[in-house]
Amino acid sequence: MKRVFWSAITSVMLMTGCTPVASVDGTPTGTRIMPLGDSITQADRNHNSYRRPLWLKLRAAGYEVNFVGSTKSNYLGNAPSSDFDQDHEGHWGWRVDEVLAQIDRWTQEAKPDIVLIHLGTNDILGGQSFESTIAELQKLIQTMRQRNPRLKILIAQLIPSSSGEALTQQFNQQIATFSRSINTQESPVILVDQFNGFDVKQDTYDGLHPNESGEQKMATRWFQALEKILPKKP
Repeated sequence: MKRVFWSAITSVMLMTGCTPVASVDGTPTGTRIMPLGDSITQADRNHNSYRRPLWLKLRAAGYEVNFVGSTKSNYLGNAPSSDFDQDHEGHWGWRVDEVLAQIDRWTQEAKPDIVLIHLGTNDILGGQSFESTIAELQKLIQTMRQRNPRLKILIAQLIPSSSGEALTQQFNQQIATFSRSINTQESPVILVDQFNGFDVKQDTYDGLHPNESGEQKMATRWFQALEKILPKKP
């Protein structure tokens, strides 16, 4: 069944110029990247999320990558486009504590080499304290490191929103301090600024969720950070 499924994906990607990399048994190979977050990572059925332009940038640059996660779907349906690796761990409306409750199982099953974390929006906009949200993020990373002590972590300073831009900016300062405190040589933590240069009016469709230009901006920031740690395709 896996062989048939991957063959279908291969056909789609060949038509779009994005040839996937697979082992002899049809299983995708390459660096395993888990996009982890809430609705901004998942996106709804009318938007692809940053994951599509990021995947296309990585493949065009010659990187062998495999997006991983427990789901492929967007909120209320599939992504509008099918020409990218749709595995991810984005969950619409979830707080950090809800992700934390599932992360050990997800990490055990997906075995990521790299995780892209954009989490905390629902917490701080929902009235959770900065301290509790940071503490939960710390537990989240500790749990993932128990499964993979050499996990590379890219953690985002959150994109702004129309209802809480100042609050998000304050939280992002906490994220910067936090990322430095948990960075290790064995499991590096890279801070990715998704806030500066992101225009809520131009780059979202509802004051919170990225439109196509917002997705492109997010993908560019992730890509720039990933370029520092990904092995280039020979």
